[in-house]
Amino acid sequence: MKVTVLQIDAGRTGANQRWSLLESQARAHAMDGSDLLVWPELFLSGYNVGDALHAHAEPSDGVFAERVQALAQELGVAILYGYPERAGGQVYNSALLVDSTGEVLINHRKTVLPDGIEPDRFGTGSDFTLVRLGAAIVAVMICYESEFPEAVRQVSAKGADVVLVVTACAWDQVPNLVVPSRAYENGVFMVYANFCGVENGHAFAGLSCIVDPYGNDLARAGREEEAITAKLDLALVREARARLPYLRDHGKIPRNPKFSKDSPR
Repeated sequence: MKVTVLQIDAGRTGANQRWSLLESQARAHAMDGSDLLVWPELFLSGYNVGDALHAHAEPSDGVFAERVQALAQELGVAILYGYPERAGGQVYNSALLVDSTGEVLINHRKTVLPDGIEPDRFGTGSDFTLVRLGAAIVAVMICYESEFPEAVRQVSAKGADVVLVVTACAWDQVPNLVVPSRAYENGVFMVYANFCGVENGHAFAGLSCIVDPYGNDLARAGREEEAITAKLDLALVREARARLPYLRDHGKIPRNPKFSKDSPR
């Protein structure tokens, strides 16, 4: 599977230009043989845009989604992007994964909202979904979710080969330290698509990356807008999990540690 991550300068294009940006980038990278294209969290609207989050919200079968489905089918490439989803009287921080036939495989709603702008603006999702995309089993996460060891462990234990993360992250520690750790401790590929630049005073880290099951970078962006591409050899998942059997053995860890009588409290 050949994956391309599109790291976008959040301050360079507004929401009204996001379709033309996605379309032009998709056409360019479909030509190089990419099987999957990934854009950041809330790509459709932008992240730090105030009430525009709700103004640009649309249902999972809205106009933007329909355009993406048609484009994916035309180009024969899968597409994942973040957007504000309007559903049932609420708005969710969501990500839509469309396969190369234009079928929606996952519409993931962010399950854990970090402190800051999100709790007052979004409802919360309730679960993770695994699907087959080509030869791989993939799961989708949004930003903060992937920073919890338990989240990536859960989907990896259920069979995920690849965890796709759309994000709007300001902290270098996450792409530099957390993402490789999640890959290494679960024997899973991590694909991490971030913004760069500054949006209404909010700076993003960039540093989008594609990391193999040993925690090694296959591709990594810098601080500027760019695309990164890597081929995912799924045999590495089986190899890494056999060599480092954390998934096999994690169930042996005691679940209820106890303080001894002499332990300080």
